[in-house]
Amino acid sequence: MSTISLSSYIKSSSYWSKLAGVRWPFILSLIILWLTSFWLKNEYGSEDSNLWLVMKLFLQFMQLTIIGLFVLSLLTALTTWVYFLTLVRNKKVTLQVNFGDGQKAEAGWVPLSVAISGPVLRPLLGTIQARLVFTQKRISERIILDTNIIKPRHLWRFAIRGRGQTLLHDRGIYDVEKVLVSVCDMLGLLSLPCTIPFTKQLYTLPQPLSEKNVNAQPHSTEEQKHRIEIPKRVEGEHVNYKEFETGDNIQRIVWKIYAKSGQLVVRIPEIKDPYASHLYLYVSFFHGFNMNEGVFETELLNIYKDFVRNLFEAVQRNGYDVRIPQDQEVPKISGLGDKKIELFQITAASWQDKNAPSVYVKYNKAAFVCLSSLIPASEIELIARNLPQAIPLVIVKLSTAIPSPFQMSVKDIFFRPEKKPSDKLRQPWLFSSLRKSLLHNEAEIENALRDRENCWLTDTLDLNNG
Repeated sequence: MSTISLSSYIKSSSYWSKLAGVRWPFILSLIILWLTSFWLKNEYGSEDSNLWLVMKLFLQFMQLTIIGLFVLSLLTALTTWVYFLTLVRNKKVTLQVNFGDGQKAEAGWVPLSVAISGPVLRPLLGTIQARLVFTQKRISERIILDTNIIKPRHLWRFAIRGRGQTLLHDRGIYDVEKVLVSVCDMLGLLSLPCTIPFTKQLYTLPQPLSEKNVNAQPHSTEEQKHRIEIPKRVEGEHVNYKEFETGDNIQRIVWKIYAKSGQLVVRIPEIKDPYASHLYLYVSFFHGFNMNEGVFETELLNIYKDFVRNLFEAVQRNGYDVRIPQDQEVPKISGLGDKKIELFQITAASWQDKNAPSVYVKYNKAAFVCLSSLIPASEIELIARNLPQAIPLVIVKLSTAIPSPFQMSVKDIFFRPEKKPSDKLRQPWLFSSLRKSLLHNEAEIENALRDRENCWLTDTLDLNNG
């Protein structure tokens, strides 16, 4: 028997509420009219009262006026909707959608433009609105198509367009399935829908945080292909010595060592390598929990991707070519090249339970390892045992990714904090079973890493590993 988690219920209910055709003002208006009529009839409903006769006549006039406005509003919207359906069925309308810079944008409020070409009519004093419908029960904000596009030397418009912003909070790929066009009447009572098939792939990048510096050194050097302007010293004085041989410069003999041991050794001349080394940053999206595709799991993935992006950019500031080996197959998007796709790779990744980090991480190549606290403590302990002490290991603490509803600062008392999409998850997350499992796992991780240096269980990028 399948069960629906709290996380999945919140996600699905939010999706279906946005697709509702009957608007809440319509239902509220009917309830208020009925309650007002019921109350007046009980208070003054006496046929012998002159006040009631006048009031009854006034109520009838008001009812007919309101009903007339409702009918006019609904009829014009219904007529326009039927006409629009006919245009769509006869393929006389075309859609154009522009998103961010064309294909990508940073997660958050993203510029969005929708245009419909064709002989489209708006309802009397009403509007035509559009939403993008994505896979995985995601939907954009409404865009009101309130701008007419007119050809030069023509009086009649050939298209309508709307510009606005939509909140795309989740970091990742958005596959557009269709565009939901809604015809709204002038009173905002109904939103008559019409879906138009439309496919497009968009993606939102993790959000950048304040710049940090994280020190990391390459653990292995690959084929020397990437030349750099400033050579790095790889060996030389104060680094290596060798025994004196015929032909060596006697000026490089270390006489202090000879005085102590009687052995002639010379300093190796400084050598500079004019090539860059590659730095491998291993990032695992593995999880060891029973997870659904709900709002909690999605929000944890968003926070983890933000951390990984900023860690990746902080490590890049060391001046090396940073590479992130894949722990999963990521989808490809047309127009995106195969080179320098690490940032897209982070964006497109998802939680997976197939490729465990103990198998994924190559200890002889890794220069930095980043894991999440969704990985079982036993798995992290195994990695920490096999990973050389010189290699930094960071575990991102996710139990605090969604703040507590009781968490507030002194500034919040005087200034209203900016609302975030995750705010509505604060209270449900407090009682979530996933949070309880995370807290227990993080306690075990902290205990397992107690004796290891150069490792962190943290939710910030202040690693101080310099």
